[in-house]
Amino acid sequence: MCDGTRPGGVGVTRLRFKVERKIQVAEVFRGEEVETFDRGNRETTVEFEVSRTFATQEAADVYVLEHEETVPSSGIVTFTAYQPNGQKVVRYLADGKVRAHELVEQIGVTTRHEYVIVGGVIQMGVPAA
Repeated sequence: MCDGTRPGGVGVTRLRFKVERKIQVAEVFRGEEVETFDRGNRETTVEFEVSRTFATQEAADVYVLEHEETVPSSGIVTFTAYQPNGQKVVRYLADGKVRAHELVEQIGVTTRHEYVIVGGVIQMGVPAA
């Protein structure tokens, strides 16, 4: 969906990660307090925006109209960052599902889309496909 570079016309902004730990809450009959059980499941929601700059207004308009056809519905999501010393850090979200995508705005030849991807735990190793 993006390569993180602004010079290529594609830039990532507003990156957010949310990890929910699935907890079951049981209301005990005539109890003063509820009981909670950690079910060990994790749900990661990743939200981010991507800005794209096109050569012409027409190219931007066509991209907006055809974008839904090009967005994958699921797959391995790869996140890459660099430490101050230049060392590359890569993490993976196995079987990520695109929950939603939205055209946030289009100003001339620039579009900005928001994406919401949901999956399990972010992992260090490449997940099995």
